Amino acid sequence: MSSNISNDEKKVNTKYAKKKSSSNVTLSDISRRLAMRKDLHNRLCLVSDIMCFLGVFGIILMVIANEITFSQINHNNAILSWFIKLAISFSTLVLIGFICKYHLLDIYLYSVNNSIDDWRITVTNKKILLILFEILICAVHPTPRSFPHQLNASLETLNLNSTISTNCTLSYIAIDVVLGLPMFGRLYLVCRFIMFHSHLMHDALSQSVGYLNKISIDFFFLMKTYLEQSPIRCLTIFCLILFLIGSWCLRACSCLPNSEHVSMLDSMWLFIVTFTTVGYGDLAPSTYCGRVIAALIGLIGVFSTALIIAVLARKLLLNRWERHVHNFVLNIELAKDRRILAANVVKGTIRVWYLRNKIKSESSFRYLQAQRQLLQSVHMLQQTKQEQRKLVDSCIDQTDILSMQRNTGDKTHEVSQQLKIMKVKMDRIERELVEMNIYMNNAIRDIQNTLKTLLDKITK
Repeated sequence: MSSNISNDEKKVNTKYAKKKSSSNVTLSDISRRLAMRKDLHNRLCLVSDIMCFLGVFGIILMVIANEITFSQINHNNAILSWFIKLAISFSTLVLIGFICKYHLLDIYLYSVNNSIDDWRITVTNKKILLILFEILICAVHPTPRSFPHQLNASLETLNLNSTISTNCTLSYIAIDVVLGLPMFGRLYLVCRFIMFHSHLMHDALSQSVGYLNKISIDFFFLMKTYLEQSPIRCLTIFCLILFLIGSWCLRACSCLPNSEHVSMLDSMWLFIVTFTTVGYGDLAPSTYCGRVIAALIGLIGVFSTALIIAVLARKLLLNRWERHVHNFVLNIELAKDRRILAANVVKGTIRVWYLRNKIKSESSFRYLQAQRQLLQSVHMLQQTKQEQRKLVDSCIDQTDILSMQRNTGDKTHEVSQQLKIMKVKMDRIERELVEMNIYMNNAIRDIQNTLKTLLDKITK
């Protein structure tokens, strides 16, 4: 018997030890994954910062190189532009390498978050196409073609071959503009930089709530939150950046042979009249590239105008408390008008009754006028009552409905708890009544037995 008890105790101890060891393994695995996740997130943030710097740096170099090309070209400027394009190519190669590094870290982070052992499982066709598309966006840039050693000739040789050099320069300018404008697509790296440096990305509570509610905290979610918090600031920054980029794109696309180049101020004016869809016609894009840019600016301008109108309309609306105060004042005024109209109805009724009894004729002018005024007063009183009902309905919004629903739920819960308590008390009273009935029956039975014994003794 004692051996069986000892065996049972050993089994229980081994089961408890296994459970404890499994729980320790689970906790250690979770802590390891959390540490890996934090490390990968920090590395992603660092890589994103470097990518953002390289992308913006390449755009700035592209603008400088094109502005040098737009100016009066000489030998020194051509060499400087060639070295700038070489720097753009080098930064582009480094940027493409960091893009591959970023997506590799992103795949590792996705594997850690979803407890996937082999990261190659997460590589899908969609992910590969997304990486290739991102590399294509960042790979387009004006490349340095040949070193401008031919410009070492004398000014006389350049003047003799002015027609050839002009045509060559203009063709180079067109190619540099066509390859330079897509570089503004690298600005998506700034959006990624904003996303990684947002407090919502670093806050563990917001991340946990997002995972539990199946909401991905990405750039679009952050833009919605920023537009909700400060819409005017976000739209102002967006329009300002678009204004600078669009103006320079219109200036870059207006380069034509044997014609004066459009200044930056004229490009800004053309952007404004295109963005606002006014179009005075004093300036117009003279190239197909400029027309495409102008069409895009017009579409974005319509979209931005709609956003600005929506934001202004929302700002002009009264908030909940202001609306309650306004409705309270209107309700007081309507109640005052209702009392005045009710008094007018009473006075009109008395006047009609008086004229009916005095004139003894229902076709007289005074009687008809009094009756008409009475009907108008009744109609206005009905309209005032209807406006009061509409005002009461307009006071109730979704927040009030939710608060009423919450209060109703609390009251229902309290009533249900009270009913449960009453049910318990009723059951207790019922048990006590049953016990009392039993006691009374026993007492009556004892009394009957006692009386019976007394009667038996008396009869004997």
